[in-house]
Amino acid sequence: MSSGGVEIHAATDDRVPDIVNINNKFLSSKHALCCIPLSCQTAKLQRKVFSSCPDKMNVGGLAVDEESGEALGYCQLSFKGMPTELHAMKKGECYVEWLAVLPEARGKGVGTKLLKWAEETARSRKSSYMTLGVIRGNPAIRLYERDGFATIQEDCDEVFFGCCLVTFLFGRPYGCCAPGWGALTMKKPLPARG
Repeated sequence: MSSGGVEIHAATDDRVPDIVNINNKFLSSKHALCCIPLSCQTAKLQRKVFSSCPDKMNVGGLAVDEESGEALGYCQLSFKGMPTELHAMKKGECYVEWLAVLPEARGKGVGTKLLKWAEETARSRKSSYMTLGVIRGNPAIRLYERDGFATIQEDCDEVFFGCCLVTFLFGRPYGCCAPGWGALTMKKPLPARG
């Protein structure tokens, strides 16, 4: 990352390889059933996602170094009526489907800028709140809390399901065998601006 600033751009077809690279680096250490790598996204598969719902590109924010043009991070949002995996959208909700920053760009404000872009996008689409899911123990939880997200208290069934799902998708150390096992759902209200 150069010493320049960071700009957020809507996803475009020519930047799909960058989006895939960020996704794969984000998931490279995670394995479903402890053995199947989750970092197997391809440009062809990502383009299929975008072609099934073209508006998804408009609500995907790519963080780019403004001097070098290098992709640094990505945030994919979803709104009611858009397809999502493992999440039922509700009226007024903006769901942060995934947010990732390349390892070499972490700690430099990229995640903060992506969250700011996400909130602006949510407000422009008249969302009243934002939600996201995050694995317990993920250092990004502090970023989300600083940005105004708070953990939603879930009942025992939801906690158990989350634990099983995280174990299945990510295996150890994120699942049942980890001290901070499972996942959290976080929510940020978006009150109307006066």
